[in-house]
Amino acid sequence: MDVGGLDENKTKQRQIDSIRRGRDSVLRLLNQARFKSISQEVKNLTQEFDRLDAALSGDDESY
Repeated sequence: MDVGGLDENKTKQRQIDSIRRGRDSVLRLLNQARFKSISQEVKNLTQEFDRLDAALSGDDESY
């Protein structure tokens, strides 16, 4: 293989590595967004359970 072929292979490998890094970054961002959404859902459920617990125990006079 000549030097030009080696350079071409290195260039292609760099492009592939760059695409992989970009893909990994996107996956990390999606996971962070998903965790943030799940975290908010858990907070909402906790508040709802607290409200229901108060209602069932008679602490909440709105029922």
